[in-house]
Amino acid sequence: MKKRISTIFLTALIIMSSLVNPANAMNGGTEGINPWMNTKLSAEERTELLLDEMTMEQKIQQIAISRFNENDTGETVVINKGGTSKYQNGEFAPEGTLPGCEWQDTGRQIRGIEDLGIPTIRMTNGGTGVKGGSCGNDPIATGLPSTPALAATFDRGLNYDAGRILGEETRAFAHHVLLGPGMNLIRHPYGGRNYEYFSEDPYLTGILATQQVKGIQDQGVQAQLKHLAGNEQETERWTMGVQVPSKAMNELYMLPFEMTVKDADPASVMCSFPDVNGTYACDSSELLQDALRDNWGFDGYVMSDRRAVHDTVAAIKAGMNVELDWAPQYYTQEIIQDALDSGEVTEDDIDNLLRPRYIKMIEYGHMDEPYDEFLPEIVDPIANGASARKMAEEGSVLLKNDNDFLPLDGEPESIALIGLEWFAGEAKMSPRSVRDNNENVETPYTVTPQEGLENVIEELGYDTEVTYNDGRDPEAAAKLAAESDVVLLMIGDNPHETVDRDTLGFPAIDLDEHKDREDWVEQEPLIDAVLKANAENTAVVLKTSGTVLMPWLDEVPAVLEAWFPGMEDGNAVANLLYGKVNPSGKLPMTFGATEREAAFATEEQFPGTRQDTGKPGGPGPYGDGSDQLIAKYTEGLEMGYRWYEANDVKPVFPFGYGLSYTTFEYDDLKVKKVRGEGNSKGKGNNGSLSGIDVSFTITNTGDVAGKEAAQVYLTLPDEAGQPTKRLVNFEKVDLKPGESQRVTVRINQADSNHPFSYFIPEEPDNLANWADGDWATVDGKYRVHVGGSSADTPLEKDIPLNFKLNKDNGKDNNKGNNNGNKGNNKGNNNGNSQ
Repeated sequence: MKKRISTIFLTALIIMSSLVNPANAMNGGTEGINPWMNTKLSAEERTELLLDEMTMEQKIQQIAISRFNENDTGETVVINKGGTSKYQNGEFAPEGTLPGCEWQDTGRQIRGIEDLGIPTIRMTNGGTGVKGGSCGNDPIATGLPSTPALAATFDRGLNYDAGRILGEETRAFAHHVLLGPGMNLIRHPYGGRNYEYFSEDPYLTGILATQQVKGIQDQGVQAQLKHLAGNEQETERWTMGVQVPSKAMNELYMLPFEMTVKDADPASVMCSFPDVNGTYACDSSELLQDALRDNWGFDGYVMSDRRAVHDTVAAIKAGMNVELDWAPQYYTQEIIQDALDSGEVTEDDIDNLLRPRYIKMIEYGHMDEPYDEFLPEIVDPIANGASARKMAEEGSVLLKNDNDFLPLDGEPESIALIGLEWFAGEAKMSPRSVRDNNENVETPYTVTPQEGLENVIEELGYDTEVTYNDGRDPEAAAKLAAESDVVLLMIGDNPHETVDRDTLGFPAIDLDEHKDREDWVEQEPLIDAVLKANAENTAVVLKTSGTVLMPWLDEVPAVLEAWFPGMEDGNAVANLLYGKVNPSGKLPMTFGATEREAAFATEEQFPGTRQDTGKPGGPGPYGDGSDQLIAKYTEGLEMGYRWYEANDVKPVFPFGYGLSYTTFEYDDLKVKKVRGEGNSKGKGNNGSLSGIDVSFTITNTGDVAGKEAAQVYLTLPDEAGQPTKRLVNFEKVDLKPGESQRVTVRINQADSNHPFSYFIPEEPDNLANWADGDWATVDGKYRVHVGGSSADTPLEKDIPLNFKLNKDNGKDNNKGNNNGNKGNNKGNNNGNSQ
């Protein structure tokens, strides 16, 4: 009732303002311009004026991706929802088509209304490069490394720069919204889209996603977090369900989204496919109202994933603002008008869907300055390429280096570069399609592995010959390996959207787009043949989306995880192999030892088992009549490194692990309590405990300069019921040989990741009400751990903490703590878009 009274009062003020100033117009003074275009009014005031002017038909058209366009004669042109329909300029082109844009229906644009001054809003897919927007002629864009590589940098600044590049190139492409970053957790290594996600750890994911979102939005482009929530697999993604205990849902899978909403103020969020604890995500008030808006204070808009809406009225009531599809399925004129006529929804409900999106459009300048031309001149491809190379270098992880096999020097006379073309013959880009023969970003250039090696060899003045073998004939590859001084074996995996990986080994690759899988090129026989011929002189370079099983690990002296390095692949990997750059990446996920362990130990956990829920199951958007596939997150909080720590299982390589060409020593840990302002004008220690400062010294004890990503973990008191320690901060330092640096990081009780807190569900056994509950901070003994990985924390210290911040039985007061961050980047956004 209070909210409705406030809305009526605001509307009355706006009407009175219009009566007092009849020249209420764009820039505050031009008569005849629609009053909602008056830039002297607030975004909220302008939005209310616009909504008052719109017809219901216009409002309904604006809450879904465009279904049709009109040609020059006014004839309706229906767009097929099964594929892309391309139009040359002027030939059935939609209103507002950009000059030079070969328009295509990707289902990623909301058609504008020219009479009302509402521009067409164009969206492009995010991740690791700009591609897949409203124009079939994709832009030339920077091919960034895959997201796990960006996470492996443990570097906030590099992730901000990745966001800057994505935002800048989206703006240059005259698109308004970047659908990304992807923030689901890497719960298991089979995930078909793990290459789009950061980490198994919620804190690392939230911190780095926050930086990317700030980088994107500082360019005047709206970011869209995806996919909220429970989207940790691709198997039967349109119909499957997840059952996630409330504690795990809030402390793990929702936490990165909560952090980024509170700390980066994203314009929008994409709701996911799965049936989450009994309700499909895009129809869920528990997800989109209780958690996202009420608990976190989100003030942007929500868009569905494609074919993720299942109930029109439920989605509207939940606040699902825009339906994404080739054409609307549930937000159609007919269905919504029927719901209005029956009273199931009201015009206020429709206005509530439009209001936050229009406010964001105005705040970002998109209502006043439509992006109506390409701006390639604002992009420096060489500078962005240099940034991409740095990201690939700092994200690569040196997993093994026996007897200092690496870095290479000028002694070898011959190097055998061996591997299938995807991994060793061309720059390995992140996948950008749903097919095995993945498409990639259209880059200004690429650097192949051989080119990169020859660049470095020439620069260093060595006389080493590099010979490439494409691995199609394992015997020929083995012969080359046997005859060469050093072998560089580059191997990888082939994930893509809509399916999960079917092996943790190295799959056959469809290099020639064969339809018959028997014709695909195998990797495993190649690996066996090469290692049999010359394992002792072989360095393996992995180009994978994450964890792979390496039964031959003990046979080779060196292994480098390069992920999918992007367009600067050749230079980045060669710089690392030759020591021009010292490896400093750390694993953002655990590398396990078997096909089934941790959160993927059972079929019930992944990919799930069939249950008669009354909802359709099977592949495709509408299933095949099977019972629904349900994945149960029975591991609870024991996911990723938490499972290995809790069960005392030693992984092959732990979370946070990564070698260097130098060594680092940790020393002198000190933990100091931090207090807020007290009753004596903030003097002394009279205030309430607000957090801790963790200080320690890192020394480079080796012979070469290097970077170390120091990690700080925290173990909560037993009462909190946590399986093990959790990552709560990190700092990457750059040290010369023999140099020491004192590092201090602060961990605040009010931080958005709830570092000292745990979630207490209101009804622990009621999955349907998983968002109901409170964060609590327990008093007692906390243990601080500092080191180079989750399994290697040589510095540990216990500290008693007694938080007296709340009056309601220890309940945490972190709800809504995002207000201080709201608006911090809006000024930059508006400034950059003018």
